[in-house]
Parts: sequence; structure tokens; C-alpha cells
Amino acid sequence: MRVISRMGMAAATMQEIAKEAGVAKGTIYLYFRDRDELVEKTLETVTAKLHESVDAALQTDQPFEQKLRAVIAAKLQFFSAHREFFRLYLSMRMPEGNPQQQRRQKRTCQPQYRAWIEQMAGVMREAMDSGEIRRSDPFRLALFLVEGSTAVVLERITEDASPPEAEDVDLIVETILGGISLRRQKRSAH
Repeated sequence: MRVISRMGMAAATMQEIAKEAGVAKGTIYLYFRDRDELVEKTLETVTAKLHESVDAALQTDQPFEQKLRAVIAAKLQFFSAHREFFRLYLSMRMPEGNPQQQRRQKRTCQPQYRAWIEQMAGVMREAMDSGEIRRSDPFRLALFLVEGSTAVVLERITEDASPPEAEDVDLIVETILGGISLRRQKRSAH
């Protein structure tokens, strides 16, 4: 992850990965067919950890707003602790490298990403069914939530001083639940 974070997916070589790990390149080939398999297994392992923390938040029996806050907080905390994983995570959406590498990444990463969006869409659907949020396309709403929170994570990783995580959680949740229009606030005040 550190090599990919520094060099990008396409430029990370087995030699660089072996050097970072402090082992001979041949040693890595004892466990992985090629660099792409190593990257895939790394992505699977770390993505599973991310999903464990987010799934824990989703499985709670809380109202939608608390679930949403817990999910966003889990995501921000995860990437704060695993900054070097973020570039690899982004490759799920924007594969790097030559066309063959991009196709392989899409085959590996897109199903995981799609499953994550579908899981979030299920939570949105439940909130719609219980009357906690208005009806809309749950898949697109989940996509908006995941990608919007990813943009905030990217900013947090690249900026010198981030606001407290709770402030970004509030920003995301309040924007999703309340929107940004002043017209709604003015109408509800009347």
C-alpha cells in the first residue's frame, strides 16, 4: 500500500514492493503469481477491514440518522488510520495502468464497489420504507453519499490541518438529510 500510495498503481513494481517489505523479489513470487494478484489480495484484505467497521455501524438497530452518522464516522476513522490505502481504494473507481491492468482492476474492484453501493442502497430503502427519509432512487442516493464522503476523505488526507472528524460527519449527514437550500429553512420557520 505504501508503494502504491507513493508511486501509483501503474508504477508500483514487484521490485519496489519487495524493497519496501525488506524481502527478495523472488520471495514474493512464492506467494503471488504476479504484482496484480498481490495488489488484488491486498485490496481484498484491507477492503474487508473497512467493510467490517462500516458493517458494524449498519447492523445496529438505530434510527437512520444515527446509522448514517456511524457509517460516515467509521469511514473517516478508517482512512485516517489507513491513509496509504486511499490510493488503492480510489483505484476501485478509477483504474490505473495499461488497458490490460485496467480491465483486471475493474473485474476485481468493480464488483466489490458495486456491492458496497448496493448495501448502502438497502439502508436507504429501509429508511424510505420507515418514513425516515423521502422516496428517491436509493442506488443513486447511496452513490452520492459514498462518493461525497470519499471526496471529504480525500480532502482530509491531503490537507495540512483537518477539522475534527465530528464536524465533517455533521456536514455530510446534515447535507444529506437537510439539503443546502435556505428556502426549506425559511418555510419551516413559518
